[in-house]
Amino acid sequence: MATANPASVTVDDEHAIVDSLLPNTCMTASPYEHYHEQLRRINIRSKQKECKTEEDHVRNIARHYMPTIFVMNLYAAFKVFFTMLLNIESLLALALTVGFTLYGYHMVLLQEEQATQLGMEYNWNGTLPTVLLSFAVITPISSSITMAFTRRENALVSLAKFRSSAYNLYLGHATWDWSQAHKNKGRRGCVECKEDLAAVYGDETKNDVVNGDRPIDFMQHSETLLRQLIQLSDALYVYLTLPSATRAIQRVTSRGRTEANQIITCGRSLFTLNVNGRMILISQLCEALKHRGMPGNEASRVRQWEEFMTNAMESLRNVKVYRTPQALRSFGRLFTMFLPAFYAPSYIQVARDTHSLPFGVALGVVTTIALTALFECVRQLEDPFVNYVTLDGIDVREELVVLLYQELMTARAVTFPEAGEFKLKSDEYTISISGRGRTFNESVDADSDFDRTSRHKC
Repeated sequence: MATANPASVTVDDEHAIVDSLLPNTCMTASPYEHYHEQLRRINIRSKQKECKTEEDHVRNIARHYMPTIFVMNLYAAFKVFFTMLLNIESLLALALTVGFTLYGYHMVLLQEEQATQLGMEYNWNGTLPTVLLSFAVITPISSSITMAFTRRENALVSLAKFRSSAYNLYLGHATWDWSQAHKNKGRRGCVECKEDLAAVYGDETKNDVVNGDRPIDFMQHSETLLRQLIQLSDALYVYLTLPSATRAIQRVTSRGRTEANQIITCGRSLFTLNVNGRMILISQLCEALKHRGMPGNEASRVRQWEEFMTNAMESLRNVKVYRTPQALRSFGRLFTMFLPAFYAPSYIQVARDTHSLPFGVALGVVTTIALTALFECVRQLEDPFVNYVTLDGIDVREELVVLLYQELMTARAVTFPEAGEFKLKSDEYTISISGRGRTFNESVDADSDFDRTSRHKC
């Protein structure tokens, strides 16, 4: 910790303190060109050139002729349909529909033959009203798709707020200065407090500080915040990608309830400890800046970004835990599976009118596949965070583990152009806690880091 009172530093010591500042210890509020500002501009311009080359390349490879686009889109649509929308429920519904249609068609032929032998006229009309199909299947499925897609969009908004707040929070801690012209030095006037150094590093550090004053390394402060933000986003990613605990079998069966209880317990531990717990550590870093002189209005803005992050995480948790109505999903599942088979008389009537049994069976197959595929769309949107299962889900790993990490690393490179390689954690470290006459020494293994490579990287 450090004192923020610049008056404690004499005029004669100011130049010595400024000259002894370590590289990248603080950002300056000066509007004039200086060495670090030139490095930042060079860094940004080099990245712009790289992006321009990649932009030209992707624009060239994205140009296709219209016939090529038509064929590729048709192939992609069939592949998505047969690989993602067809499942065991679809096969069972198809078997029931085809079986009922074939059985009913041959029964009608048999009855017609018997009536002809008896000299009777056989009039059979199997056309059924479609209002039941629309009311019992289409309406609940369309409502479920609307609700599921709305939840997905709300989750995307929450993710955007979380990432934006984390990015601005880092910039506030790393770059904001509270200096005033000819009045105080702001970050440059902050020196370490000897009592705080002794409390953190031990009494022996009192003699290590030259002239009793040591400038604060604000880059170390920013690195601490950066580690907390990255670990926070990693923990949120782990929580959001946990298995679902709100399926029907997890509500009405004993084995499913046991499974759901274990998943919920694990999820709560991850969320409260790794997610909410780290917000306390981030909040303490704001208190450190206030102790070093950050004005109350700027600290209030930092607190607001912390609140935005907390609200976004709570919104994501609600989307993860609470789903669309379970009764509506069960209703849609049963009727999409069994109702098409009860419309077999209508398919038989079409086959008799067209004198083509294959056409009648094909109509039943198309109707069944259309209904079951619609319900599969609902099922895949129920948990928008499990991207490896769905096509339209949210790629949480890409958003939190990869993209947010890259944004923070870019901000770090621009803010501290001479900074070395960033290390999230050391392999092993030791905790020593002294208090109330007892000393605890514990060796802690750091968590393994995530793979930060984007799945879109060529």
